[in-house]
Amino acid sequence: MSDAPQARWEALARRYDLPSQPEWQKLLNHFDLSEGFALLVLLVPEADAAALCQRELEKQLQREGRQLTALKLLTPDDLRQLPNRLLAEHPSVDTGCLWMAAVEPDYYKTSAKWREAWQEALARLNAQRNPLRRQFNCSLVFVGAPWFQEVLREIAPDLWSVRTLVIRIEAAPQPADQRSGTEAVARPEFVEEFGGGDPQFALQESGKLRGVPGKELSLARLLHRAAAGFAGRDDWRAAEKLYTEALELKQRASAPAASLFATFHELAWTCQVLGHTHQSMTYAEQALKIALDIGDLHLKGIALGNLGLAHAALGDARKAIEFYEQHLKIAREIDDRRGEGTDLNNLGLAYATLGDARKAIEFYEQHLKISREISDRNGEGTALNNLGNAYADLGDARKAIEFHEQALVIAREIGDRRGEGSAIGNLGNAYYTLGYAHKAIECYGRQLIIVREIGDRRGEGTALGNNGSAYLALGDVRKAIEYYEKSLDIKHEIGDRNGEGIALWNSALAFEQLGNRAEAISRAEAALKIFEAIEDPNAAKVRAQLAQWRSSISSKTARAQTDAGPLP
Repeated sequence: MSDAPQARWEALARRYDLPSQPEWQKLLNHFDLSEGFALLVLLVPEADAAALCQRELEKQLQREGRQLTALKLLTPDDLRQLPNRLLAEHPSVDTGCLWMAAVEPDYYKTSAKWREAWQEALARLNAQRNPLRRQFNCSLVFVGAPWFQEVLREIAPDLWSVRTLVIRIEAAPQPADQRSGTEAVARPEFVEEFGGGDPQFALQESGKLRGVPGKELSLARLLHRAAAGFAGRDDWRAAEKLYTEALELKQRASAPAASLFATFHELAWTCQVLGHTHQSMTYAEQALKIALDIGDLHLKGIALGNLGLAHAALGDARKAIEFYEQHLKIAREIDDRRGEGTDLNNLGLAYATLGDARKAIEFYEQHLKISREISDRNGEGTALNNLGNAYADLGDARKAIEFHEQALVIAREIGDRRGEGSAIGNLGNAYYTLGYAHKAIECYGRQLIIVREIGDRRGEGTALGNNGSAYLALGDVRKAIEYYEKSLDIKHEIGDRNGEGIALWNSALAFEQLGNRAEAISRAEAALKIFEAIEDPNAAKVRAQLAQWRSSISSKTARAQTDAGPLP
């Protein structure tokens, strides 16, 4: 299972959807708060589920500078030797979990042998309850099929009496005609998502620790997880507030370097979404310093990538490329194929910003090749979508449609609803470019249905704005304004400063077409204020148009020519 291709992990992630499961949140909550010995029982339906839980818990612990140590139990004989092996373990101080998994569902022919092996191992361990509690200053996690609970309770009543939690993980319910999917790469990713899950649950638990001396680090972990949950729901202002509080607590509590890095990294991205680009850069620089101090090449690459993103947001694509190239070198050095592909994608985005669509295509094609080699279907869809956008930039909208349709097929095959919405929206953009505004509106309408179903507020705001531009092209200016207003409300609500500026600017163009120059200028000025604050390169375009409009008013000209068009 450990060597499974990325596609298999993604399929398992969709099948179990751990962040949405309250039981999984309870497990994470335990590790956020745990100190000293604990005995946990994790019941899962199959070995693949156990492997997924181990993988996700290991990542969670690593972000806090802790380790998961797994005792491999590959055969019933291995399991019978578990008492001796466990008592021989002397974990380091940074060990957060000893993981012991032997999952054999009762419908397997070999389940009787595994049940007997568990019975023998647990009977011997039951007599070692107190020595185990003295020896281990970490959590012991026993992982088995659902029948394991009954065996533990009957065969090892003394161990059962000191259990801390019993967690049950089941496959997520799925409609017959729809599979939930992983998120498409809307943000150029450098690490996997933290999967915060339910932020309210983490906040509720954190309330119990506020003001409790010595619990600062546990409180910080809960706040970080709550922030990740809010970020997953596009509530970036709430995410920034909680990440900031978590960081302050971690710094006061002298948290492990990896834990500090995780919060600096997330703050770097959150601030970028909110348009606080210089603050984002500061956080990325602090993350880079930590990575350099501890000599972790992987984390160094992540921080360099974040710095590239910050420079790209400031309109300095060439500086962004310098950082992306440094990250690319590291990814290749440590054989991080997924990171290599992502960085090639980001290089393509940077060259597209510079207007070099053909150079961008070269990088997107390399990203596509790697994604296919490592069976990263999500990355494959991203590369195809970006290739479509690049060909649209070259004026080849029909070629763009071919790539977006391929991306759409992949998104539907892997159940990636957000990727499906993105591909449909990109198809709408291509049809818009071809002058087929009605066809574009049809695509944007389908995209809106999807993003609303999955709660993608950013995607909803973008789709509404694109609808506005399509209606503007049809000459239905009032309808366009209606959509721009809805887009503006959402972008303001979620704290997307760039999106807010775009919605204001596009509505300014619409009011100009209505002949309402005063309202057009007012909205353009508001857009300019935002673009200047976040140092968005669109500021120059808006500033030039404002000067033209103001000049026409002062010279008594009835109406000035508007050369600028809506922003995507």
